[in-house]
Amino acid sequence: MNVRGYESDNIAMKMVKNALVSAAYHARILRLRSMLSLRSGFRILMYHHVLAEPDPFLPHITVDAFARQLDFLRREMQVFPLEELAGKLVRREKMPRRSVALTFDDEYGDIYQNAFPLLKARGVAATVFIATGFVDTDRVPWTDELGFIFGRTEKKAIQFEGAISLEGEGDRLRAFRRIKAALKAMGEADRRARFDEVRRQLAVSAPNPMRVLGRREIREMADAGISFGAHTVSHPILSRISPDEARREIRDSRRMIEEMSGRKAQGFCYPNGEEGDFSPEIEGMVKEAGFAYACSTIEGVNRPGVDVYALRRQWTSEESLPLFAARVL
Repeated sequence: MNVRGYESDNIAMKMVKNALVSAAYHARILRLRSMLSLRSGFRILMYHHVLAEPDPFLPHITVDAFARQLDFLRREMQVFPLEELAGKLVRREKMPRRSVALTFDDEYGDIYQNAFPLLKARGVAATVFIATGFVDTDRVPWTDELGFIFGRTEKKAIQFEGAISLEGEGDRLRAFRRIKAALKAMGEADRRARFDEVRRQLAVSAPNPMRVLGRREIREMADAGISFGAHTVSHPILSRISPDEARREIRDSRRMIEEMSGRKAQGFCYPNGEEGDFSPEIEGMVKEAGFAYACSTIEGVNRPGVDVYALRRQWTSEESLPLFAARVL
């Protein structure tokens, strides 16, 4: 296959898609669609980093794009705290039309620095899911550390189930995604060993400047109305560890987040959260630990009858406002 030709075709197709979606957005077609399609359910939007400048090796949205999205949501949708919508679902109450909730995964410092001021200024509710073991440390989840070292390495190749080129940013980005997916599929012990080998090969000595939230920031955000939920202690994929370990990760994260925020933790979020990353047994552990709901990363609208311990969410880190509107509506 001609890879460059394939990528050029993809770019051209994306440009056409952007133009068509932009035309529909400005013609208000998307608003009509939302009136017809969101009467009986609600969407949960999923964010990670909110950055001043783009970084292709991190799951992110820029500050400017996030501000535009918030203004769109306030104008076209009804934003509710996730706890309120989950409660209505459990009680089988009628959902408000065009209802949506905002969530952030992990405890990144840029959520406090960049997203929190925008949320507070607009009076928009949000829920942040925290892996509690990283708070007040210099450590970050391994997926973010992997992105950092792939973004900074000067190596031209890596051995990982064969030789993989790292000649340019495009090669490094493809290698990063491929290796991240492979590591996620491993058990925790194997994943840690292979990650250490990748780190050794990439040989990045510079410290990672990324920081996570501290207890002071968490309490300040909680006092301002931001909700906090649990995302385990050490961020393992729960189906890759033993049931006893999974139970401890779930139970201890709830206790720790309540100590940090000073408020009851109602929500839980499964690390990675795709099909196979959690199970009915793990859902039972979450319920047993006292959580009222749990979020996955499976795409879709939450309609009456959906499993409240497997709520669906939508990836929305889209710089183009028309494309964001198309995904939400």
